[in-house]
Amino acid sequence: MSNPETKPELVGEHLREQVSANICLAEVETLIRCVWEPKIHLEVRVGADLPAVQCDRLGLQDALLNLVFNARDAMPDGGLISIEGETVVEGANVLVELRIEDSGIGMTQETVLRAFEPFFTTKDKGLGGVGLTTVKHLAEQHGGSVDIESTLGSGTTVILRLPAMQDRQEYLPAKRRVR
Repeated sequence: MSNPETKPELVGEHLREQVSANICLAEVETLIRCVWEPKIHLEVRVGADLPAVQCDRLGLQDALLNLVFNARDAMPDGGLISIEGETVVEGANVLVELRIEDSGIGMTQETVLRAFEPFFTTKDKGLGGVGLTTVKHLAEQHGGSVDIESTLGSGTTVILRLPAMQDRQEYLPAKRRVR
């Protein structure tokens, strides 16, 4: 959701605007639940006080949908996908951290290392290959990052971090995870 006082700007091919992480996640959750399969369980745990981020709202929604659908595809027999959102302090930066975790088949370390390569996929030909590349591009365009934690047979967690629109000094007194 845009703040009417903050004028969106174009950065590269991405629109940058003030985006409520909570509202964006709620919109994505609504979209997902409309098309969800009964064998997949979805849990969304997000703090009500997540700060806004400055990014492309539609790009962030697309990134989250890519991550959730990748998680779904990793669980052909069903399972649990959880989406967690929290605020973290990393050095001098305040970040919104979004974690998408699945109970699927996991990845080998070789696959994790190649996962962000354009057109690399473990899916059948023509069924993937740009989703994670798009997620990484969005994160980097907005000063964030994305990481993958995975163990073959034990599921995968993708961690998307974007800079919060909140000053570190304002934030430190609150109880938050500091790295």
